[in-house]
Amino acid sequence: MRVPLAGLMIAVLAPCGLQAGGAEPAEECAVYLDVRERLAPVEVLSHRGLSLALGRAGAQSIELVGDISGMASSAAGVSGGLPRTLMMTLDDGSNVALHANDDVDRLRVGDRVAVIAAVARGATSSRRLVVEAWVLEWDLPPREEAAGGEPDAGQEEQSGVPSEAEHFPQAAAAPICRLDAIEVWKAWALEHNSKLTDEQAANIVKWVLQYAQQYDVNHKLIFAVIKWESWFDPNCRSHAGAIGLMQLMPGTARYLGVNAWNVQQNIDGGVHYLAEQLATYRDRPPRERVILALACYNAGPNAVARAGHRVPNITETQRYVRKVSDTFYELHQARMP
Repeated sequence: MRVPLAGLMIAVLAPCGLQAGGAEPAEECAVYLDVRERLAPVEVLSHRGLSLALGRAGAQSIELVGDISGMASSAAGVSGGLPRTLMMTLDDGSNVALHANDDVDRLRVGDRVAVIAAVARGATSSRRLVVEAWVLEWDLPPREEAAGGEPDAGQEEQSGVPSEAEHFPQAAAAPICRLDAIEVWKAWALEHNSKLTDEQAANIVKWVLQYAQQYDVNHKLIFAVIKWESWFDPNCRSHAGAIGLMQLMPGTARYLGVNAWNVQQNIDGGVHYLAEQLATYRDRPPRERVILALACYNAGPNAVARAGHRVPNITETQRYVRKVSDTFYELHQARMP
């Protein structure tokens, strides 16, 4: 589901020389990393994360990663004299309008880029994000390499989620706060997959809440996993062969003794498997525990163990733990039941 970022005016001002015609990727990357180190931006991956970051009084800069989905000439006077309007699509499907100068002309639709933008307060209630640097994402090194050393577990996935244990939700089962919880979560599921019937959505929600309590896992974490694993499509199958809502691999389903094509058993098995990973890191701080368990869910516990019980240096896994942990935190902050 694509969510427009209403009310946000984002201005892109690429610095001189960073994206000039003859610049080498290594040089562009070095400048970008220098800007990242100097500004220490808050990394956001979704519409909700961006809104939360812009609402923080202390947020001075933002780092966004997404795909260029369009470019056009800006209307006169709309973007403060900047001649280009870029459309950037974040990983949750939301769109950001980026007003830019001519330095972005070499970008093409489909390019995946990272941008760092300073937060500037406008004369109205809108917020301007004045981009200090941009670079093609594949030119960036992994976070460990960029930092020049071994980070703490989960550090490379740092995003809009605070690292303080007291601010991050617990992974253990949470009480259901309201009698209308099923209706609220059913509506949330239908937002992500409008092809579900009311009955299908209600059953998915009921089974998530049931197995969350049975295996002592926070139901908001399970819903976050389902969002990024399958977008609530019970019949989806990945290119690697993962099946259903929580994308169980056939071997994992056999290990858990469930039929991955049966929706209830798929949720049962997925929550059970996630609970096993959380149990492995039960003594870690809440955010670290969640991130490492998610890394195990995505890449396998052996890969995490080989990485020294850190998030493996696998781009897909690093993105996955960022997206799911961000959504988990955002659901917690939004006081979903």
